[in-house]
Amino acid sequence: MAYVCKNYDEALGTFAMRGAVRSSKWQPNERPLDPKPRAEHRLIEGSNEYGKYFDVKLYQTVMARFYEPKVVDGKRVERRLYMGHSSQTSQQFMRHTLRVDLGANRQRDSDDMYSDESIIMPIYTEHFMKDDGVPFSLDSYWVDGVLDPARSRHTPHYRLVADKDVRQHKIKVAAHFEPYIMLAQMRMPEFRASCTLDYKYGRAFGGEGFNRAFYMAVQELWTDPEPQQKDIDVFFAMCQTAYDIIASKRGSDQEDFTMGGSWYSRNQTASTVDDLKKPIEMVEFRRAILDRIHKYVGSNSLKKPEEVKQFPRNSEYPRSNIHT
Repeated sequence: MAYVCKNYDEALGTFAMRGAVRSSKWQPNERPLDPKPRAEHRLIEGSNEYGKYFDVKLYQTVMARFYEPKVVDGKRVERRLYMGHSSQTSQQFMRHTLRVDLGANRQRDSDDMYSDESIIMPIYTEHFMKDDGVPFSLDSYWVDGVLDPARSRHTPHYRLVADKDVRQHKIKVAAHFEPYIMLAQMRMPEFRASCTLDYKYGRAFGGEGFNRAFYMAVQELWTDPEPQQKDIDVFFAMCQTAYDIIASKRGSDQEDFTMGGSWYSRNQTASTVDDLKKPIEMVEFRRAILDRIHKYVGSNSLKKPEEVKQFPRNSEYPRSNIHT
């Protein structure tokens, strides 16, 4: 992995330490980030009207641009630009080399601690500006090493909100599926007996994703006044999956609970749903089923985008409902 290079001073030091690569594939203003040159990791020196800068480039993407700091009113002001990329390689590079993350980057408070009042600095994969033709999603200014949100900008981000029409639609959907939901709640002992715990469900962001069979069955139940039994059976299979995911996530959060399906649990006796200290309640099971119904009916697509302010506080940042 490339050397750490998170600001202009470190880029300058690395550039001075590396010698030019004798190859037609390298330009005179380019240096390798690694002791052993790798073509995909490049440090590029440049300048424009704003000043001198170094680009940190991974393959074809300029992941960061660090401008030479300026002294303004006795304070050191450094401009840093970033561009996010969703590939695993790019995210590892951002985290290791640039010391930032794709998405929300939480800034420490003045006492070097985190709180709900701490500022979120987002780096997204959608650019909002170009600097000399190079796209970036974050244009940040650092005053004496501290982010200045007043001078900085990032790609606009939004959260989806439900207005009155959407809420009425969701009420209509819930009322239509109420008989099926009630039957599912009555069958909770069966779902418990058939529960399959899996660490893939229990880990962070784990779940079943989009399931076309579930989508087709819910669509039929929503539009057909006389649905077929096979669609009803698939609906209850969806309910079983919802139960399994709730139980798996609860097991992952519970100490001394061995989740089956992972490599490190092969030589251990897997825990069962009977080992859960907190039972699955009917209200949360209903909520999980209804969430999937709205997902496959398309209720959530009716929500309207509402812009979130630039550099929100941690308490204001909707991590599970953010769009660019």
